[in-house]
Parts: sequence; C-alpha cells; structure tokens
Amino acid sequence: MREIDTGAQEAFIKEVNEDLKNESMKKIWDKYGLYIIILVVMALTAAVSFEAIKAWYTKRLQTWSDSYAYALSLQNQGHYDKSIDTFDYIASKDYGIFSDLAEMQKASILLEQKKNDEAYKLMEKIIQNQSFNPHLRDTTILKLASYKLENAPIEEIEQLIGSIAADGNNSWQFAANEMLALAHLRDSKTQEAKEIYNRLLSDNKTPEVMKARIKDIISVLPQ
Repeated sequence: MREIDTGAQEAFIKEVNEDLKNESMKKIWDKYGLYIIILVVMALTAAVSFEAIKAWYTKRLQTWSDSYAYALSLQNQGHYDKSIDTFDYIASKDYGIFSDLAEMQKASILLEQKKNDEAYKLMEKIIQNQSFNPHLRDTTILKLASYKLENAPIEEIEQLIGSIAADGNNSWQFAANEMLALAHLRDSKTQEAKEIYNRLLSDNKTPEVMKARIKDIISVLPQ
C-alpha cells in the first residue's frame, strides 16, 4: 500500500511540475509573445531581404558589365562616336566603378583619335575629382604623366606624380619613381636619375623585373 502511495505521490508531483512549467511558459508568452513574433518576423524579413538585395545587385552588376563591354566593342570596331556616347551614358549613371572606368576609357578613345588636348583635359578633370575611385585616379595620373613625359617640364611631372612616388603604401610608387628618373634623364640630369634608381635597387619591395631593367640602364649611363 505504501508503494502505491509513493507512486501516486511521484505522479502528482510530476503533474504539478508540468502545470507549473506550462503556467510559466504561458506567463512568458503573455508578456513577451508579441515581441517574440516581431523578432522572428524581422529575422525572416532580413534573411529574405538580404537574398533579394544580393540577387538585385548581382543582376545590376551584370547589366553594368554588359553595358561597359558593349561600349568597348564599339570602340574596338572603330565606332568611336557611338562608343563615347555609350561611355557617357554609363558615366552619368550610378554604375559604381564602371562609371569611373567609362570616364577613363573616353580619354583613351580621344587619344586613339589623336585628340590629345581633349584627352588631357578629361584626364585632368578626373584627377581633380576627389570622389573618383582612388586607384583608378592614380592610374589616370600616371597615364597623363606618361604622355607628358616627352615634352612637359620636370616640375610639372613632379607635381603630377611626386606624391605617388613618395607614398610607400601606394602600389604605383615604383612606376612613379621610375618615371621621375626618366624625366631627369630626358633633361640630362644623370645624377638625379641615378639617385632614384639606386633607391629603387636598395628597396626590397621593388619588383625584380624593374631592378633588372634599372641595372641595364645604369650600365650605359656615363660615370
């Protein structure tokens, strides 16, 4: 009889515990249920939104890429006016880096057409635009300097690329320094060119291909 009583007591205690648990859950749900629903909905919405935005951006990026490729195709076929019109359209839109690339490519087309003055003005406009992609802006600076290297005063070349040459974190620093050395050689300033070359040779980060080229140049310079 005592064993039956013990079993009944255990069953009763278990039932009471379950009721207490259910009652606690009910109180929690009554108090926080709306917030829980909102959080779940927000989490699901965020996940869906992320996938939707990702799909939209991927599609948009493909559109930008296709537009840019079409403009390049026109350029390669010699349809320069149509190509520039297309690049103008891309540059006027919020196409991210493709808009900046379009501006640069317009300058290249003008150079192909021997419209150097127009190309230089466009590149100078890009250089002055502080919102332009920094890496592409530096590329434009070096490109403009390379075209001006033959005739522009050394001071103008230094003004264009001096800050890049002095920036140890800029990936174009070695090319900029080499260009400065060439500008000095053009003006028969051999000693200044050698100083730049020797600095590049002593820098462990200077590409080996460039070092080999510099050694060849130094070997034919007057002592």
